[in-house]
Amino acid sequence: MAANEPAPFSTEWTSALMERAQGVLVEARDAFVTPEIGLQAVVILVAFGVSWLLRAPVRTALERAFGWQFMSRVNSTTRDLVLSLILPVIAFVVLTLTRIGFDQAGLGSFAINLAASLTGAWVLIRILTAFIAEPFWSRTAATLIWFVAALNIVGLLAPLLGLLASVGFDVGDSRISLLTVVRAAILLVVLYWVASRISKLLAARVEQVPTLTPSARLLITKSVQIALLVVVVAAALSIAGVDLSALAIFSGAVGLGIGFGLQKIFSNLISGLILLMDRSVKPGDVITLDETYGKVNALGMRFASVVTRDGLEHLIPNEEFITTKVINWSFSDEAVRIKRPVGVAYGTDVPHAMQVIVNAANSVERVLNKPETRCLLRGFGDNSIDLEVRFWIADPQQGVNNVSSEVLLAIWKAFQAEGIQFPFPQRDVHLDARGPVRVQIEKGEG
Repeated sequence: MAANEPAPFSTEWTSALMERAQGVLVEARDAFVTPEIGLQAVVILVAFGVSWLLRAPVRTALERAFGWQFMSRVNSTTRDLVLSLILPVIAFVVLTLTRIGFDQAGLGSFAINLAASLTGAWVLIRILTAFIAEPFWSRTAATLIWFVAALNIVGLLAPLLGLLASVGFDVGDSRISLLTVVRAAILLVVLYWVASRISKLLAARVEQVPTLTPSARLLITKSVQIALLVVVVAAALSIAGVDLSALAIFSGAVGLGIGFGLQKIFSNLISGLILLMDRSVKPGDVITLDETYGKVNALGMRFASVVTRDGLEHLIPNEEFITTKVINWSFSDEAVRIKRPVGVAYGTDVPHAMQVIVNAANSVERVLNKPETRCLLRGFGDNSIDLEVRFWIADPQQGVNNVSSEVLLAIWKAFQAEGIQFPFPQRDVHLDARGPVRVQIEKGEG
């Protein structure tokens, strides 16, 4: 910057901006504050009042028309759009007829023509933005586009763009102004919306490919989303006129800030990509992580959704699956073996009890016949003979504890039918018979 050039946002620059704004206000006052404009303003208010009175009967007539049989194919979104545009459409028609009348009478109609143009622009923009599914973004886009169109209609768009372009700073050989920032932000929003629509269409197509596994589908979808996001940001900055090479001086500071401030986020992102590529955990798997047992409902780029048997949905960071021991009940084979201890009383015919246990476990519907159910003698405890039943199931996603409960209940019923006794704690008390036994009872006070 030269020595004689005023610094941005200095006193001289602010004074020049204020003088320019005052000049625009004076010109606007001289052009619009006249008796002719005042008459047209009153006519515009009357036109909107008449439109408001006509709104109710027209809405009633349209609602009846939508009830006709040949109109039943019109969806609810189109109906809501048509009903919401009743007032501006009527106002546009009334203002247009009024302008024609003023022109025929030889009167000025600048303000009326301006109001009609703005109303017509709003109707057209609202129809075009109705294709945006989200109501909030649809209305926001319609408002912003109409605001720009209104500035263009009244002739203030070019001066405003010039004012925004004059406020900024130089970065190398490029200049970043408020106009550049606004243009980049608008382009970023528009391109991001387009990219998200493309991503959803691609995801729907990928889901229809039967040869791809769920992990491969998710990996393709997420990779495309990341690639589209990078392309959108680069394209928005490039189209807005920002020289990307001029931003290289900020890369070191930005990279350092990302490294320290967003390390957990990037750790989860990389962990998510690793999980998708090695398929160690994928949607549909039944896993146990610490105290969480459930089915993997979805894998995101930052976390995994695990739904437990209680219906609770746990959002577990992807990093936990990389750094923590995870039990995947259906990693290579959905068939899993479950072991449950069973005790019988001393004096029981152990081989017979073991066969009864095997038969009872096999009577449960979810227990597999192959591999075979087995019962093992594990040891001799203080009060019981310790057995263990081992059985297989092929659907751990349907629950493990519930099938264990069914097996143990079947064993209980089989023991009752066969007269096999469950153990209970036993204690032997030995009395010294060499002398008399003294029994002393002490009464408490009160």
